[in-house]
Amino acid sequence: MKLEEIADRVIETDVLIMGGGIGGCCAAAKAAEHGLKVVLAEKANPERSGSAAMGIDHYGGFPKGTSVLNMVNKAQKFISMTNGPGRFLDPNLNYKIYDSAFWALEELEKLGVSSKWDDGEYRWMPEPENSMRGGGTLRVHWQNIKPQLAKTVKERGVEILQWTPIIDFLTNEDKIVGATALNSRTGEFIVIKAKAVVVATGSFGRCYEGETPLPGKYKFKYHFCPASLSGDGHAAVYRAGGELVNMELTGFGFKIRDDLTISYGNLPLNEGIPMKVFTWNGQEILNPNTEQYAELEKKGLTPIYESIENLSDDWHKRIEVCYTDERLVSFKIAEDRGFNPKTHRYELMALKPYQFSLSSGVCLINDEFQTSIKGLYATGDCTAGATGCSGSIPSGLYIGDNIYKFVNTVGKISINIEQVMAHKELAMSPLDIQNGIEPMELECSVRHICERYVGINKSEGKLREGLRRLNSLKREFLPKLMAKTPHYLTRCLEIRNIMDLAEVHIYACLERKETRGGFFRADYPQIDPLRTNMATYQRMENGKSILEIREVPDLKQENIEKGC
Repeated sequence: MKLEEIADRVIETDVLIMGGGIGGCCAAAKAAEHGLKVVLAEKANPERSGSAAMGIDHYGGFPKGTSVLNMVNKAQKFISMTNGPGRFLDPNLNYKIYDSAFWALEELEKLGVSSKWDDGEYRWMPEPENSMRGGGTLRVHWQNIKPQLAKTVKERGVEILQWTPIIDFLTNEDKIVGATALNSRTGEFIVIKAKAVVVATGSFGRCYEGETPLPGKYKFKYHFCPASLSGDGHAAVYRAGGELVNMELTGFGFKIRDDLTISYGNLPLNEGIPMKVFTWNGQEILNPNTEQYAELEKKGLTPIYESIENLSDDWHKRIEVCYTDERLVSFKIAEDRGFNPKTHRYELMALKPYQFSLSSGVCLINDEFQTSIKGLYATGDCTAGATGCSGSIPSGLYIGDNIYKFVNTVGKISINIEQVMAHKELAMSPLDIQNGIEPMELECSVRHICERYVGINKSEGKLREGLRRLNSLKREFLPKLMAKTPHYLTRCLEIRNIMDLAEVHIYACLERKETRGGFFRADYPQIDPLRTNMATYQRMENGKSILEIREVPDLKQENIEKGC
């Protein structure tokens, strides 16, 4: 059978970008600049998709007033404050990102995104002592960064497939050759033949409940865009044989329970002036990490509240500008709920996972931002190491600026017809199911399993029971997913991804037999010295999950010498 007889549409391109967020748009625009044919597939509309949809008010990661090496060391130290002693993330990725920061700033201007303040100058924000990486952070008016990037991508001739989630990647032996996709509006099944692929999707978090309490369990309320938290890129890479890393590490995150009324980032970091933190009985304390919060719970000193009432009127005026740039709706919601943002004390969320660590995700094997699959690159929040706008912008631009070198080495693309047929059957079959299972019903069941049997305090018995229940759900209910329209097929694809990654997560938690940083095993309460500087790597081979423990790379000597 010919490919054209299976697919409603077949597209041939040099580069396929999965995800139309900041990193994906930067990679697409820069690759097109080199004359490459580029297709960008986004499951929503790239003009307002992803966690930057409402805007961005600051952009950091610049070696200003410090060296790149100092920033790398500080970033690694910050990760250790959360995850415990040792290396969890390749520091050479940090190095490449920070070393490229000022170049990326110039490239953004060419894409039509200005980082300058109202007076035409850069406005550098003071960095607090407890900042993640040090260096310089810019205040930016990026309320419309996504519409601007989408406009530039279109102007550079990139073909945008909006409302089009990727189903799975197509591979041939050890290399990537494209992907299958689905238009959730028309129901078209699409095959994309590509010489190289860039994964630029969001983080993962929807195997756990959101941090904000809600009146209904079927609601989405996560600090980041919920559509970006289904782990689409993670799962596609994993099923294609690419490696994920540190998938046992979830973030406590220090988010507030009423995140809608004020963004947590404006409490500890903005303007270099941190908020005050109080126990329930009014005792002022330092902002705790996960271990310290757990101790406060044992002592009966929670809930913990964070307050900005001590800060000046001038500071509050500056924060109002930040919200205009990033999340204008917050003050409206605060007003409707009777909150005075200047005086309200915000409760820190309960001790529970809310998303995965900045050190977890798609494994990048070098500072070219390549994955373990030939021809597959990754940028943004789906990766372990190139997250946030400070990571996704430099890495996305770098990939786009250099991917032509690989593309020029690729010959004729050969597609496995059986792979394509399997992808189509998997994606379209829910349309034929009657009286089946709603995707959200199954997702809520997965969330319950991870909350109850994984959570913060883990043990082998709970993890194995959670795994048993998850596998039971997969066998019994995944084949019964139903979709009333093509639009519902996106949700069906998402829950498949969520279930695969929940399984990866539980296996990784079982393998780490120690307590370190914010990872707690009640049955292994001590640090295992043999686990220091070692990470958990997972991939799928021939339908079988493979897990390996390997040492995390150290900073290259050439980067140490150059970065001083």
